[in-house]
Amino acid sequence: MIRFAHCDPAGIVFHPNFYVMFNGLVEDWFREGLNLPWENMSKANVLIPVVSIKSDFMKPFHIGDQGEMRLWVSHIGNSSFTVEIEFYKGTDLHVTCSETMVCIDPQTRRSTPIPTELRARMQDYHVTSSSSENVR
Repeated sequence: MIRFAHCDPAGIVFHPNFYVMFNGLVEDWFREGLNLPWENMSKANVLIPVVSIKSDFMKPFHIGDQGEMRLWVSHIGNSSFTVEIEFYKGTDLHVTCSETMVCIDPQTRRSTPIPTELRARMQDYHVTSSSSENVR
């Protein structure tokens, strides 16, 4: 649901607010899909900041609109991975986002390999095609 707080005076979503919504989706995915709530990352001895983000805004969202976000993993490397997000209103694609995150050691703040268990869970969301038709 697009809320008043998301919008600018013209009644459309102010673009930085999409990043807040996408961050919420990624946080939910970590908690529910990967079984790694963000508050437990330090216990897992890993931090996972965003190092690159790119978005395209094709159509605006307005206050009161309801949309659906879809997330999948397009790339899994040694220490980094990329998630893709598509934000739809009905069948119309309005916004896309590609976020690359990297695992870092909490003490050294240097990249570290993706933990084995996390990598295995990510495989369930790994889609190699550019279409989100197979997204869970």
